[in-house]
Amino acid sequence: MTEPCFGSSPAARELTEEEAATVASQVPAPAHKVFRLEKEARRNWDKFYHRNKNNFFKDRNWSHEDLKEACSHVHLENPLTYLEAGCGVGNMLFPLAEKCPHWKWQAFDFSANAVRLLEGRAKEIGLEVSTSELDLSIGLDKPLFPVQADLATLIFVVSAIHPDKHEIVARNLFHLIKPGGSLLIRDYGMNDYAMIRFGREAKLGDRFYARQDGTRAFYFSLDELVGPYEKAGFKCVRKEYLHRRTINREKGVDVPRIFVQAVLTRE
Repeated sequence: MTEPCFGSSPAARELTEEEAATVASQVPAPAHKVFRLEKEARRNWDKFYHRNKNNFFKDRNWSHEDLKEACSHVHLENPLTYLEAGCGVGNMLFPLAEKCPHWKWQAFDFSANAVRLLEGRAKEIGLEVSTSELDLSIGLDKPLFPVQADLATLIFVVSAIHPDKHEIVARNLFHLIKPGGSLLIRDYGMNDYAMIRFGREAKLGDRFYARQDGTRAFYFSLDELVGPYEKAGFKCVRKEYLHRRTINREKGVDVPRIFVQAVLTRE
């Protein structure tokens, strides 16, 4: 279900009465926990990748087909420079490299452990990737790579960053993408089923939560997702809520998921 940025947006998922009551009863985290998790954000992601290595997230093998659909204005057959922003271990980059061997590759992440894991995998398959460590919530004071990207993706990245810093993220991406380049963002949508299931003192703010391992997740409306990038100078080409379901028949699980997605261009 998609729609252009002009006109009415697809509806976000509505909570049931029971779900709304659950969200309303969530006990907020104390201020000292909110402060500590912000201070330890990099450390918690480093620990996550040290513990899980390449085993937690699966390769996003849908990436090429989704890019063709979402970024139909981009000529993917051209020799593009692609940036996986907030790359983790490269779950977007490596499937794309199989489909687009003519591209050049850039990747950065908050976690040094994630970058090392990506570099190790790239070396094993002989793929040349320019890598760096970057905290997207801090303003860039120098170019990260010698060449700006033609196409960049931010896949489930910005939700891990405090909402007060999302405008800094958008400004950084504006400088990392060349004029005429494009950005695809996908992240968690408001009223996603996972948002309802957080326990006591996991709530750090409005739709902002902490997982048990200390990593965090914010659940976006479309305006919250797109607004900082338009303010930074991007033009929104397309925005949408993606309605999905998580199904595990063995465990009897069938729950609604909702994500937000936007495609923007740098003018």
